[in-house]
Amino acid sequence: MRTLLFLLLTFTVFQSLSAQTGGEGIFNFLQLTCSAKTAALGGTQIALPDADPELLLQNPALLSIEMDHTISVNYAKYLAGIGFGYGTYARNLGKYGMAAIGVQFVDYGQFVAADENGLITGTFSASDYALTLSYAKKIGNLFTVGANLKPVYSHLENYKSFGIAGDVGVFRLSEDKLTSFALCVKNVGKQLTTYYEGGEREKIVWSLQIGYTHRLQYAPIRLSVTAYELNNWSPEVANTDPEVPATASKNISPASAVMRHLSLGAEIFPENKVTFRVGYNYRRHADLMVADQSGMAGFTTGLGIKLAAFHLNYALSGYYQSGIVHNFSLTANLAQLK
Repeated sequence: MRTLLFLLLTFTVFQSLSAQTGGEGIFNFLQLTCSAKTAALGGTQIALPDADPELLLQNPALLSIEMDHTISVNYAKYLAGIGFGYGTYARNLGKYGMAAIGVQFVDYGQFVAADENGLITGTFSASDYALTLSYAKKIGNLFTVGANLKPVYSHLENYKSFGIAGDVGVFRLSEDKLTSFALCVKNVGKQLTTYYEGGEREKIVWSLQIGYTHRLQYAPIRLSVTAYELNNWSPEVANTDPEVPATASKNISPASAVMRHLSLGAEIFPENKVTFRVGYNYRRHADLMVADQSGMAGFTTGLGIKLAAFHLNYALSGYYQSGIVHNFSLTANLAQLK
């Protein structure tokens, strides 16, 4: 009952803090998947019961005592030369719970600067950063609650903006350790300063998510599904057909509407040290399909390897026919290294 009351209170508070229902907004880099493990499982999974700090941006309630003295770094080479990543370190606070500190970033690269007449004047850069402060506390034997606080800094040429965002999550692992459930409210916050004086403050897009993971008892297989953006249900989506005006929209079927909110993944553990992963994101597949040629859009795969104190994870995500994103993660337990 105490956990149920916590969930209701959390959702009520977050609803009052943020009235928007999704769509375009500012600081969208906060929605990037900074985890090779998650990227290989469809891009969004909030109920993975693994002792890996790279999962904390998915759900802060996943922060567990098994992550004590563990450091994780992640990097992805995104499309158009953009790179992004995340690094974090977790520490056990004893009876006070678990804490972690990290940095999320995205580097948009170098751009050519020109004046209003098209005369090239040099180059400029653009980047976004978020400091992540994570905390989690176990309640009883099965439940864990957690939160992320994320001060945000955005730099676009000579323009700068600051903001603040946060996540709150709940995680439950069954007594037999085979099934896990999670609920998370992500990226609720506001822009504190605008890029230029007198500018209008923009909204930060937030997401309500529910996750489920189950490992088969007699087979080395684990299945995961996360429902995301449950706070934003729309009967229409932007049209992607190049022969139709870009401003047009199209109605979607009820089945398609549901699938657009699901991220699906499966893992196979043929050995304790090797994990094979596959995933599917229907929304990415449907939105990036061009002239009925979707290629790898929406499909993901990856590999995990355990080497003593090190865990290596790799993911390959398809975005369009020739657009592949590679994501790498390295996790190390510093106590075991010592």
